[in-house]
Amino acid sequence: MSSLLKKPLEDYIRHRFGAEAEVLSGSRFPRGSSRLTWFVDYREKPGAPVNSIVLRGDFPGGSTIHTSLEQEFFMYDRLGKTDVPVARTLWWETDPEWVERPFYVREQIEGSWEIPNFSDPDPAYDQLRIDTSREHMRKLAIVHNVDWKALGFDERLSAPADVAGCGLHFIDGMERQLKDFQLEPMPLVIEALVTLRSKTPVAPRISLCKGTNGLGEEVFRDGVIVAMSDWEEASIGDPAADFASLQNFIPEIERDGEKIWGLEHALAYYREVSGIDLPIENVRFYQMLRTFGAILYGHKAAVVMHTGEADIRQAWTGTEVFHLGKRMLAQAIGLGTPVDPAWFAELNETIV
Repeated sequence: MSSLLKKPLEDYIRHRFGAEAEVLSGSRFPRGSSRLTWFVDYREKPGAPVNSIVLRGDFPGGSTIHTSLEQEFFMYDRLGKTDVPVARTLWWETDPEWVERPFYVREQIEGSWEIPNFSDPDPAYDQLRIDTSREHMRKLAIVHNVDWKALGFDERLSAPADVAGCGLHFIDGMERQLKDFQLEPMPLVIEALVTLRSKTPVAPRISLCKGTNGLGEEVFRDGVIVAMSDWEEASIGDPAADFASLQNFIPEIERDGEKIWGLEHALAYYREVSGIDLPIENVRFYQMLRTFGAILYGHKAAVVMHTGEADIRQAWTGTEVFHLGKRMLAQAIGLGTPVDPAWFAELNETIV
C-alpha cells in the first residue's frame, strides 16, 4: 500500500474508523494494467463484524487508461442510483497528510470473477457456458436501458447527437484521447481512420455502454452477476460497442455439426431481454474499432514507460500489446497478414 498511502494501512483505517479499528488482511489484485486495486478486510473494534472494501488508485507513473480516476469514481457513484449491479462507493480520498495521490474506496462484493470450468471445452460444460453468456446478456440489457440523460451521465460522458452519428462520435472520442498523449507519428492510424469513418453504421438506439466487460470484469456468485466492474471505458452511444469487448463471454459452441451457441444466438437472446434489435454488422464495426483501442492502451502504456515509473504489466502492454494492436488495425482495413485469432483472445483478456 506504500504506493498509495504515506503511512501504514492500519493507521489509515484507525484514522477513518477509530483507535480500536484493526486491519485483518490487505492484498493487491494481480490482474489488470489500468490501475491499482487493493482488497482490505477490517473491523472497527475487536469482535465487530468484518468489513471488506476496495481501494482503487493510479499507478505511480500514471494509468494506461485514457480516462481519469475521478471519472471512474463518478461512474460507480451514479450507477448506484440504477438497477445495474455495482459496488457502492464509500469515499474519495485526497488528504495530503495520508495519501501519495488520490484514490477512492468502494465496498467489496462477495463473489469471484472466476467461473470454474467455463473455459473447459468438454461438452459437459456447454450449458454452463451458455447460461453464463445469457446472464451477461441480461445484465448488459439493464445497462443499455439505463435512462442516462435523466441520471446525468452526460455530465461526464459526451453523447452523440443522433443514432446516425454514434460511430463517428466514438471515433472522434478515441482520436482526441490519442492526441492527448501521442508521442510518435502513426501513419497507420491516419489511414485506418479514413476507412473506418466511411463504414459507420446507424445505431438502433443511444445507450449507456460499459466499455470493457466480460470474463474477468464481472463478479459472480452462484451463477449470477452481483457486481459489474471496470467502468473506466464507459461511453454513450451504440450498444454494439459493448459486444466488441466481451472477453470470451460469447463462446462459439458447435456439436455434431450444429452450432448451438455463438454471436447470432447471443444477439437473439439479448433482443428478447433488452428489447433492442442490434444488427450483427454494428458489432463487426465496433470489433474493428476495438483494434484502435488496443493502440490507445498500448501507446498510453508506452508513454508511462517513457515518462514515469511503469508497472511490469504496463511494460508488457506498451510493447507487445501496442505492436499487436497495430497489426490488428492493419488487418482490419485490409493491410498486412492476418493475426492469429488466439492472440486476439489473449489481448481481450489482458488488455486492462
